[in-house]
Amino acid sequence: MPLPAVEAAVGDLTRSHRELLRLVDSLSEGDWERPVPYGEWTVKDLMAHVIGDMSPGWPGLILAGVLTPQFIVDMGRGYDARTANAANVEERRRWTREDLRQMLFEAHDEMIEVALRLDESHLPVLGYEVPMGPEYTLRVEDFLWRGAHDRQHADDIRRALEVDYTPQVLSCVPELERKMRWVALSQDTFLRALYSVADDAWEDEALSDGWTYHDLAAHVSSNEVRLQTRLRSALGEASREELAAVNDVQTWNEQTVAARRGRSVRELADEFQSGRFGTMQVLSRFTRETLVSPVTRGDGSTVPASEFVTLLSRHTSAHAGQLVKGSRVRRVA
Repeated sequence: MPLPAVEAAVGDLTRSHRELLRLVDSLSEGDWERPVPYGEWTVKDLMAHVIGDMSPGWPGLILAGVLTPQFIVDMGRGYDARTANAANVEERRRWTREDLRQMLFEAHDEMIEVALRLDESHLPVLGYEVPMGPEYTLRVEDFLWRGAHDRQHADDIRRALEVDYTPQVLSCVPELERKMRWVALSQDTFLRALYSVADDAWEDEALSDGWTYHDLAAHVSSNEVRLQTRLRSALGEASREELAAVNDVQTWNEQTVAARRGRSVRELADEFQSGRFGTMQVLSRFTRETLVSPVTRGDGSTVPASEFVTLLSRHTSAHAGQLVKGSRVRRVA
């Protein structure tokens, strides 16, 4: 008999996947070629990514008995999702829309079939911790809840249909490029956490200061503007007034969060991704020389711009970790 938590995860995935398929079926031929803000992919490329590898995934590793704590550590060491995703999409560029639609329909079949074979003997493995970033840890059971991935990319398609966007290839100096893996990872893991929050959890208290899960997400989605101002201060581009506004941390936080109450998950995700793209544009303007320039922080202290890039990734990761308690999987655990 399938585990109740696994059945709940499969149900969540089935509903999200069905909604994604309906959206894909509504696309015109031209829609498939629209660029997806704010990256380099088209909608067709995005579909090639969403399909995944069509393998049993984490449930397959669990059933095979190879998923150990050390295996998890080794798997995460040095893994760069940007490289893996780009290779997967490139391999499928020659496929037709019809090919991709059929594969999308079948994308989760093997994973679901294997997941439903998990039983109580696998419960200890489902509880293994998976480090995602600074102050952000998931458990193996979280990776059975694939519905968040489909919900996220359905919203990406909707954004592509509504926003006219011209892709830009951004590059950074080598010293900064080494840190970009963590910038990209913090973005991806925040979006994962955002789309995993249960519908009935958004107004629940997430932090001891009274912030709800929605307030927490609103803070992160609005914070990219502040990060850009701080980075521009190292380039000599931020005015005294701009710095004064972002350095009044309490007022800034209260006002930006209050202004976003009532916004949908999609609106918060849209603002975050647009903002992070703006942050990447600022980072692309740094040179080897300006990377050592000081960035002014909220407490008045300064750090080199290169170190601030590490701090911004940590900030995003830590807040993503705070969303985990409000996730769908935690509601049925």
